[in-house]
Amino acid sequence: MWMPRVVTVWSGYDLAAWILLAAVVDLMVGDPIWYYHPVRLIGRLGMGLAGLISRRQWGPTSLRILGAAMTIFVVLLSLVFVSAVLWAADDVSVWLFRLMVVLWTYWGLAIRGLTDAALLVYRPLITNRSAEARQWLQYLVSRDTSALSPEDMVRTTIETVAENTCDAVIGPLFYTFLGGPAWLWAYKAINTLDAVVGNHSPHYEELGWFAAHLDQWANYIPARLAGLAISVAASMEGRFRQAYQTMRVDGRRHPMRNTGMSEAAMAGAIGVSLGGPNMFDGVVALRPKLGTSERPLHPTAIIHAISVSWRATMVTAITFGVIAVVLSGKWV
Repeated sequence: MWMPRVVTVWSGYDLAAWILLAAVVDLMVGDPIWYYHPVRLIGRLGMGLAGLISRRQWGPTSLRILGAAMTIFVVLLSLVFVSAVLWAADDVSVWLFRLMVVLWTYWGLAIRGLTDAALLVYRPLITNRSAEARQWLQYLVSRDTSALSPEDMVRTTIETVAENTCDAVIGPLFYTFLGGPAWLWAYKAINTLDAVVGNHSPHYEELGWFAAHLDQWANYIPARLAGLAISVAASMEGRFRQAYQTMRVDGRRHPMRNTGMSEAAMAGAIGVSLGGPNMFDGVVALRPKLGTSERPLHPTAIIHAISVSWRATMVTAITFGVIAVVLSGKWV
């Protein structure tokens, strides 16, 4: 008799109204900043386990095995914990279950948070306060921002908006509609561990190898959906062809193919050139150019990117909602 309960908990297509309500709440209120936010808890758990493993000297193969075990443990823990909360809520009341669906989905989205973070860079840039903009940008990205010009800061912010349109918005919506909040938080755990120990630095090259590759697999479909959604959003300005073609041609040239999909689509959507040299841990990484320089990298391009990201979010949410209604035959 437990299988129907699992289906209820791991179901998103018949909860469209509550998932969309969570997205609206996130748009209006934004991501809560508090010590016990689930993403922070997952991040602290990942860092704690990585610290324990790093206390001993391990060979590359052992580090990869330990990193894989750590990643699987944290992802399954997130999946099981959220599933258990939803299961317990459903035992009490259908309305408590729906409330938990809204809350866990809301905590897993960052639509407003992404916008607010980009605006923290935009405001000082538009008034020529480059040092302040550089400080805010450092909170957003893992690359070194100390030597970035104003144009490079605009480029980096747009790239961050494009990448996180997938990671913080469209990816979470995709997995929520596919498997409910439990699947959403398994996905968020993968994203968070990739950010914590993914092989973006020599220190975690082996320990984070599995987390980084798992993140690439988990984002394969969401990244392409994000690129398509950005292209559809660009069609409202008559730029669908530019966005879609840039995604298809230039997106494949990016060293991280999933990231390249949304960044290239955004470059084509707003008519700017992204990519170029980036500094990571003292090492210069030269990224290929994405798009063409139809417009300068002025701070107002950040606002344009935010607008495209919001439209892509609405396109995705409405599309998923319609599909969910067709499949389930109900909104609530």
